[in-house]
Amino acid sequence: MKTNVSLRAPSGLELAAKECEPSARMNLQSYARKLARIEAALSRMDKGCYGFCLTCDGRIGLNRLEADPAEAMCETCDMGQEDVR
Repeated sequence: MKTNVSLRAPSGLELAAKECEPSARMNLQSYARKLARIEAALSRMDKGCYGFCLTCDGRIGLNRLEADPAEAMCETCDMGQEDVR
């Protein structure tokens, strides 16, 4: 029985694809996290609680929301979270 097995070196395109795979996966994960944050912000808008901190229920500053409309915490609570991280 004869099998048709081809032993060839991977092409440059195949090698490049393997090298880019982890980077592409990281990009997809990053986009998924961003999308989840945006969807959560839209949900807060629907519930009427957009612009209020999820931790302390205080107002999130306008400058902070303009910089990141999906922000869920006020600056004070966010700084407290960084201390824990």
